[in-house]
Amino acid sequence: MDSLPIARYSPQGAEKPPEATICIVGGTNIAHALAISPHVSAAFTLETPLGLSPTIYYGEFEGVPFYHVTLHGSSTDKSGVVEQDSLLTVWGTLHYLDVSDVLGGATAGSINSAYKLGDWVIADDFIDFNIDRKRSIAAQVLGPEAARILPRQVPADDPLLRKILFEETARVAGRENVYEGGVIIQAAGGRFETAAEIRMFKQLGGDLVTMNVPTEMAYARQLNMNYSSLVAISNPAEGLGTWDWKTLCDLYPRLHAQSIEIYLAAVRRIHHLPERRRIGDTLRVHPDFD
Repeated sequence: MDSLPIARYSPQGAEKPPEATICIVGGTNIAHALAISPHVSAAFTLETPLGLSPTIYYGEFEGVPFYHVTLHGSSTDKSGVVEQDSLLTVWGTLHYLDVSDVLGGATAGSINSAYKLGDWVIADDFIDFNIDRKRSIAAQVLGPEAARILPRQVPADDPLLRKILFEETARVAGRENVYEGGVIIQAAGGRFETAAEIRMFKQLGGDLVTMNVPTEMAYARQLNMNYSSLVAISNPAEGLGTWDWKTLCDLYPRLHAQSIEIYLAAVRRIHHLPERRRIGDTLRVHPDFD
């Protein structure tokens, strides 16, 4: 994955990293496939007030620049689970790079019986059970005055980016294999859920379960970035069907290839959007704080 030389930039340095305003923050749905693809031409790290960033990949598609961060590699612990503070570092880095639009990603277990293996869900709401992860990063990233930021999450993602991802996924994977909208349950991570937990999540209205996307939705809103996420169904949630590790390994090559095609098409469309008001502008700060 790190075959490209990795440049290192600091705020005091004369040289600056290549510029982009769109970032693909990929999970297992894309793994390292984009990072090692010919669409990526450079890699770098950035010294930030939060510490050294993870590796940031830079590429272009049809002349449109983009960044890419993989959450499975340098920013994870040895078990492959995203560390407690790594998402803070990732999102802080995107703020310091002046990123405005982020496309997230993941694989997930299906709770909703309508979802099949290999289907895609552009989720628009979440329930968060990761109570150990930092809830607010605004003050750490933006400064102490940002402690007053108390974001709303209705809608939880950016509807325009969601629409773009839905349309491009329908084009690539087929309309019958993609769902616009869905409720993600965010589990704490470190293990798969129990069957009893999944039954509880289903009663609460969850459609799928994964470990990072809701935190990304929350962090993006706090930092006023437009965000939506491309989530692939890789297995039935525990207790709702049978699967084994071979199920995932057989599915991943197709998911990785489709993810790249969908993301790059979405990057091109986002770049050509007319300048617009960010949805977070009206949802981040209580009017009394303006």
